[in-house]
Amino acid sequence: MLIHGFALFWLTSVTTLNTDSNVEVRLLDNQNAPLTALFDMSKANERLKQFVSDAIETKMIDIENKIKQQTENIERILTFHFPEYLHGIADKMNKEKFNETGIGLRPRDCGEINLKKGNGIYTIFPNSSNSSSYTVFCDFETDSGNWTVFQRRINGTTDFFRGWEEYENGFGNLEAEFWLGNKKINELMFNGLYELRVDLTDFEGNSGYAKYSKFSVGNASTQYKLEVGGYEGNLGEGLQYNNGKSFSTKDRDNDRYSKVNCANDRNGAWWYMKCTNINLNGRYLQGGMIDNKGITWYNWKDSYYSMKSSVMMFRKVYPPG
Repeated sequence: MLIHGFALFWLTSVTTLNTDSNVEVRLLDNQNAPLTALFDMSKANERLKQFVSDAIETKMIDIENKIKQQTENIERILTFHFPEYLHGIADKMNKEKFNETGIGLRPRDCGEINLKKGNGIYTIFPNSSNSSSYTVFCDFETDSGNWTVFQRRINGTTDFFRGWEEYENGFGNLEAEFWLGNKKINELMFNGLYELRVDLTDFEGNSGYAKYSKFSVGNASTQYKLEVGGYEGNLGEGLQYNNGKSFSTKDRDNDRYSKVNCANDRNGAWWYMKCTNINLNGRYLQGGMIDNKGITWYNWKDSYYSMKSSVMMFRKVYPPG
């Protein structure tokens, strides 16, 4: 800046040019007395050239740093947002295909349904290698959604004291009370790792839930054995007692209790050990009756209080592999 200011002063103060490299200018001393000075312009030119060179170098470094920062920002954006962008394109293509043909990419469970229209009944294709399908009830609202509901009790209009074949294939009304079917539940387990959620309400308006990070139901050769673990919630842990047990119905006794058939004793069907403290497929009893044959979760009430409603559902935690 000093050299630049001096150059401007020089341009306005030149009076006599002696040579190509020297210039005579008029200056003022501290008392404003006129002075005459002779400057060697060759040195001034060298300094001016150096000043310009330094300025250009500084500017280039600044530009280089900005380009580097912008490049890093672009790389960061691509790293974090490009996969999401690709998923968005895939969803859009699927929706466009559905709008044109009425047929979208076949969802294997509720979590893969793109055209969500709220909680309700949807068609899924659990086995992507064939065209077999069935309808399920999907919950897209509870706990971030994507749940496939496989049991619901709300009013007692559906009898749950049924035999092996009905529990294997499913029964009831998907819009009201139903059991999806052990065969269908097991078939869905091949699509990845799943978690379980249970929601209960009592006749006083209280609600509670239990969530298990690990959930699967074996195939028919295991008698639809339950695998469950990783509890959280406010109902109190209770299913661990049933972990590793096969399913029992009134006509297929697979429990570990030699004295009675627990399904008959509890008027339901479940993964019984020596019977159970949890009996969500038991009798629907009005008014919150205390009865071990009812819809019970003992650890929540410290009693065999029979619930007003019960919902059991699962969703994918990790894809296959």
